[in-house]
Amino acid sequence: MKKLLLVILLCLAVSLCPFLFEFTALNAKEWTAEQKEVAEWLEKYAEVTEKGNVDENMTYFHPNFSGWDLAQTPPLFDKGPVDKAFLRKSLEEYYKQFKMIAFEVEPLEIVVQDNFAIVHLNYKETFEDSEGKVTSVPGRWTAGLVKQDNKWTFLSWGWIAIK
Repeated sequence: MKKLLLVILLCLAVSLCPFLFEFTALNAKEWTAEQKEVAEWLEKYAEVTEKGNVDENMTYFHPNFSGWDLAQTPPLFDKGPVDKAFLRKSLEEYYKQFKMIAFEVEPLEIVVQDNFAIVHLNYKETFEDSEGKVTSVPGRWTAGLVKQDNKWTFLSWGWIAIK
């Protein structure tokens, strides 16, 4: 019985090794000072998003923002990308319907060129609906940021939820 248990544990450890090495390699990435600044800014954005304060959330968006709204479903997608005003309305509706429990971001690649940055990341949104049901939705996200007056803001983004 002990040998069987040992064999099972050994097989489990061997099967998990590639995932552990991949996870360690990803998180061991050395960021430049500029990339770290963007990553920290994204973490602050995630914290603000969890709070559910739309006014504070909107400070993270450039006045000329244009991008895909995560909550869009057809036929809204047929109308194309949304602007900052539409995004504000969408967030107001979202926070009326759902309580944000967590919004986690994991930057995978950050490219900074002068005052512009492109970020590719994974995210996971966990929220509770009006009936108390908790749902987690992971996905991928690409965002374009612009830095003006020493402050990063979203200029554009696109999301894809993974179901």
